[in-house]
Amino acid sequence: MATDSSEDAFSILLDDTDEFLPAVEKILKEIFAKFDKDNDNVWSTEELQAFAKATNGDSLDSNSLQDIAESFDVDDKNRLTSRGFYEMMHLQTLSDPEETLSDLKKHGYEDQLKK
Repeated sequence: MATDSSEDAFSILLDDTDEFLPAVEKILKEIFAKFDKDNDNVWSTEELQAFAKATNGDSLDSNSLQDIAESFDVDDKNRLTSRGFYEMMHLQTLSDPEETLSDLKKHGYEDQLKK
């Protein structure tokens, strides 16, 4: 059963069909662009690791990198696409919306999604 805080987090992040609200989509695009240092619309391992360190304080291990490549949209070189990043964040939000809010806050966004 969802707690009040998770229900609040859901309403801040997702619409009634469990899709991201437009403001959240904009934030995710900004975060993806921030870490896409070479502006090629995919994250290399180094760019993904930079995001992981900024978000969680540590790099992803090889198993986590492999899971991401197998679970989300990647290009032919296993680089995470912006769509894959969106998928990854959406899955996290559906299972733990408070974690997504925490992640957004770590990147300079407040709970009300204002930068």
